[in-house]
Amino acid sequence: MNFFSNLAKNLLKKLPTAPNKFTFESLIDYYSGKIPDKSFSLKPVSEDEIVKILKDLDISKAAGIDTIKAIFLKDGASILGKPIAKLCNLSIKLSIFPDKCKIAKLKPLFKKGSKTEPKNYRPISLLPLISKIFEKVVLDQTQNFLNENKVLYNYQSGFRSSHSTAFALSYLNNKILQGFDKGLVTGMILIDLQKAFDTINRDILLKNFLF
Repeated sequence: MNFFSNLAKNLLKKLPTAPNKFTFESLIDYYSGKIPDKSFSLKPVSEDEIVKILKDLDISKAAGIDTIKAIFLKDGASILGKPIAKLCNLSIKLSIFPDKCKIAKLKPLFKKGSKTEPKNYRPISLLPLISKIFEKVVLDQTQNFLNENKVLYNYQSGFRSSHSTAFALSYLNNKILQGFDKGLVTGMILIDLQKAFDTINRDILLKNFLF
C-alpha cells in the first residue's frame, strides 16, 4: 500500500520542470469561440434515472470495502432507487462527494518479472459500488453537455461512449492507406505516459472546469 500510494509522488520528483509553454491563458485562447457561451452545472437526478443505472450494473463487478455486491444493488433497484437518488442529489447540491465512497480496497495484480518486486504489480482500486452510481450520474450529464456542444475532438476515442480502440485503429489504418495512395511517407508518434492520471496537475485540471 505504501509503495503504490507514494508511486506517483516519487515519479513527480523525477520529472523535469515544465517549460510552461501551455498556460491557463493559452488554454483560454485555444478554446475561445470553440466552447458555447453556456455554463455547465449538474442537475438533480430522478429516481427513475437511478433505477435504470442500478439495473444496468454489471454483476461481475467486484465489491468494494463495504462488501455490497452489484447483484444486491441490481436486484433491489426498485427499492434502493429513491434513497440513492436522494444521496446523489445531496452530493450535487452540497458539492461534496461522500468520504466513505472514496475508501478503496487495493488489489495488486501481477504483471511480469519477479513476484517479490512491488513495481511488477498493477494496483486495482476497488471502490464501493455505490460510488460508481454517483460517478455515472456526473459522467452522463458531463458527456451530454460536451457532445451536444461539440466540445470534444471528433476523433477522440478514449473514454467516450460509442468510441472504442477499434474505432481509433480503423481511423489510423485509413489515414495510413490514404498516405500510401498519395505516395506520401506516413509516420506516427506514440506516447505512453507513466501514471498519467496520478501525475496530472490538479490545479490546471480544476481551472479547466472553472473557466
